[in-house]
Amino acid sequence: MSNPFDSLESFENGWVPRGFWAWLLTLAACLLALIVAVLAYGMVLPVRFDGLGGFAATYALLYPLHVLLFTGVGAVTAYIALRCRARFAAWVLGLVSILTIIMALIPTFAIRERASEFNVPVSLGNYLANAGHRNDGLPQSERSVVYGTAKDGTKLELDVWRSGLPNTGPLRPAVVFVHGGGWVLGNRSGRPEWNRWLNQLGYEVFDVEYRMPPPVRWQDEIGDVKAAVGWVAAHAADYNVDPARITMMGKSAGGNLALLAAYSMGDPQLPPSTDVAPVAIRSVVDLYGPTEMAMLYSSSASRHFVQTVEKKYIGGTPEEFPERYRVLSPLYHISAQTPPTITFHGASDRVVPLDQATVLDQALSKAEVAHETYILPGNDHGFDVNWGGFETQIARAKIEDFLHRH
Repeated sequence: MSNPFDSLESFENGWVPRGFWAWLLTLAACLLALIVAVLAYGMVLPVRFDGLGGFAATYALLYPLHVLLFTGVGAVTAYIALRCRARFAAWVLGLVSILTIIMALIPTFAIRERASEFNVPVSLGNYLANAGHRNDGLPQSERSVVYGTAKDGTKLELDVWRSGLPNTGPLRPAVVFVHGGGWVLGNRSGRPEWNRWLNQLGYEVFDVEYRMPPPVRWQDEIGDVKAAVGWVAAHAADYNVDPARITMMGKSAGGNLALLAAYSMGDPQLPPSTDVAPVAIRSVVDLYGPTEMAMLYSSSASRHFVQTVEKKYIGGTPEEFPERYRVLSPLYHISAQTPPTITFHGASDRVVPLDQATVLDQALSKAEVAHETYILPGNDHGFDVNWGGFETQIARAKIEDFLHRH
């Protein structure tokens, strides 16, 4: 008669770790599985950006093919675990490898398919060449110019990124770039790769610094941006720039300010911070910028973060200052004279919801304004941090074509 404990002993011999290395591999497998589970959860569900959502966005949604590193680690460690007879660890690591392949390839295939729909060729080589690149930077003192002095005595600065072309010949177009950071963070020249790329296309770039809270800056931020635009137009001859061909470009909060500056130019409710003339903006490039501020306050998946920064910037809630929220919303400044606009927005943006791009697109269509809107599947807020990412390759291709036509 067989021993009833034989099967239990067999199970333990196969699945219960025995020895130091087997236990170490099992603990490592469980830790890796936990990290991957958090990434997967954050990719699928709109977890707030200033928590696990930020972790998931940074390491998964923004860099999907980088997740294959977990696949490699899991597969190699699973093989080692089998050799050490740590069967449970090998099983867990095998699941990790399968899951991370899915996590890496689904968003990658989705954005490749969208690139095909947009008729934009994307390059794996470009992605890999920029795999370790991070598109961020600090103010460039050697490029810095004071574009005005605010009433509070603050010297307002911008960085001038020259194309390197001669200061003679036909006048060239310019881009006024506005940094993001939720209206409370960030700095000029914070995205240097955009400036360098625009320079390569022949654009003179003026990367603007604006005042941020404290104190409340609901008129100062847009006022500073308009002052910078006025300064660029007034000094256009110094840089061989055509003042009639100035494009606004911004990301996140900077996208909001770029849209607002272009759409509300000349509006007495939002005057420039210095004594400059209104400037007719040629076109606008909007990277995931908010367009309806009260809606953003209530609909963002990162509500705690968004509500905190909006209150610092505007001075309170939409209930307390409804007119401020309205006047700071580009959506309510659209008219038949609004300049052509191109917008890019991640479908999985957990800071600025996709509906911000949708309502802008609808309003521009209603006003019969030339515009283009590109929704990028599987992409979160700040997708262009991955400079080689397929989504950023799409954005560059479409922006180049748009600026050529506008």
